Amino acid sequence: MDNAIPRRRTSQSLAAEAVFRARLAELGATLLESRWLGHRRPHLVLCAAGHECTPRPNNVQQGWGICRICAGHDPATAEANFRKRLAELGATLLEPAWLGKGKPHRVRCIAGHFCTPRPTSVQRGNGICRVCARQDPATAEAAFRVRLAELGAVLLEAAYLGNNVPHRARCAEGHLYAPRPKDVQRRGRSCRVCSGLDPATAEAAFRERLKILGATLLEPAYLGTDVPHRAVCAEGHLCTPRPHSVQQGQGICFTCSRSAQDALYVVRHIVEPYVKFGITNGDGRDRLGDHARAGYRGVLRYYRGLPKVAAEIEQAAIRALADAGMRPVKGREYYDVAALALILDVIDGWAAGRGTANHATKEDR
Repeated sequence: MDNAIPRRRTSQSLAAEAVFRARLAELGATLLESRWLGHRRPHLVLCAAGHECTPRPNNVQQGWGICRICAGHDPATAEANFRKRLAELGATLLEPAWLGKGKPHRVRCIAGHFCTPRPTSVQRGNGICRVCARQDPATAEAAFRVRLAELGAVLLEAAYLGNNVPHRARCAEGHLYAPRPKDVQRRGRSCRVCSGLDPATAEAAFRERLKILGATLLEPAYLGTDVPHRAVCAEGHLCTPRPHSVQQGQGICFTCSRSAQDALYVVRHIVEPYVKFGITNGDGRDRLGDHARAGYRGVLRYYRGLPKVAAEIEQAAIRALADAGMRPVKGREYYDVAALALILDVIDGWAAGRGTANHATKEDR
């Protein structure tokens, strides 16, 4: 109805529009819509190259591009890119017409083999010819047999069973095992016993690693490489390490690892009304990067040089929020933005008492 009263916009909606407009400005694009349609609806936009496109604000905020033509996703550009790539590879397109970026196209590769690559796969950097890539059955079998011979292994199967099927073999040390041809070609993987991946070898390596770390295994029997095992670390803490993780170099005790974390951070989601705080190590680049990819790009606080204390401050903030009747919106430390003032009050109070500086940059904030 023309006389209907417009629905009142929420602060979240207004913030999402502001962020979308700011991102378009960064990309040199112009919003052509006369009004905000919502963060999940396509909006008419003129990109920096002059193409009309219809990106969704939430996709743009997740790092997607805004223009299908500039990204090579429209049919005409996709076809041109495919033909250009075939020419670079010395291949000849045999199809009389474009079939679509997701459809196989008949092609003759530079070596003269007939193949059927998909344009979208070629644009991702994949090859065009299965024979040249040694992925056709005959070539894959020959490569598999050559690789086994290089490893000193003997194939026990009477016939080739396929690239993804286990084949019975005997390794150079005499162990029976069943490698998949694709695994042998990609990773050079040989015998599980020789690689320390069979249960008996994995158990022995796990027990040896615990011994080196001064830990005591409490389990009466080995449970498997990816199953938590009860143990007591050298400091006397009960812990549940996984053998697979321990063999990859990870620690065994959560309590000890938290004590070693010396940095405290507070981040805010750029669209949703949520904040997150927690602890990490050093400059926190990896941890903050994970949060940024999830939308938590506003770094409000980052205090470093707080070994053992960082975990205590984190727990103090959690207790203060619980006392105030504030509960996480998810996980342990994700809260509504209404909790931000209390979080900062607790964290800044502890940091000020220790003379610790906030290392969050103005750009982050």
